[in-house]
Amino acid sequence: MIIIKLIYRFLSYFQSHSTHQGLALGIAVGMLLGLNPINSVQFWIFLTFIFLLKLNLSTTLASSLIFWLIRYLGKNAFFVLGEFLLNKKSLLAFWSYFYHLPILPFTNFYIPDYLGEIIVSLFLFIPLHLFSLKLIKVLEPFLYHWWRTTKLYMIYRGYKPYAR
Repeated sequence: MIIIKLIYRFLSYFQSHSTHQGLALGIAVGMLLGLNPINSVQFWIFLTFIFLLKLNLSTTLASSLIFWLIRYLGKNAFFVLGEFLLNKKSLLAFWSYFYHLPILPFTNFYIPDYLGEIIVSLFLFIPLHLFSLKLIKVLEPFLYHWWRTTKLYMIYRGYKPYAR
């Protein structure tokens, strides 16, 4: 009985902030989390955004996994982009200035594939957020109906009276 209550409360956290804005922001922050390497400062900053912003945790985790796979498959493309930006003569003074700032070297921007991942994730944040906001408004009725008809939802709904 106690375990069922704990599982229900845990699952209710995944349903919180299920507004259109929370879902779209969850997808966009999941993209930031999935495209950035775990051993950099920006990954941990984006991870704290998950707990500070009102976004849906399940969409954030799903988006993070999808974009982690994209990061893994597109490693060479990110490396080429980062190497191009690091070797551009007009940006050498900019990179030198960034390297001597107190915190920015910990973002590992001087590693070519990390720089490519950081640049792509920052440039795609707003367009992905706006696109996912429109996509969620279109797909929500279909996905909501599908979710309500699954066996997993029926089992979850059956435990609801015991959760109090």
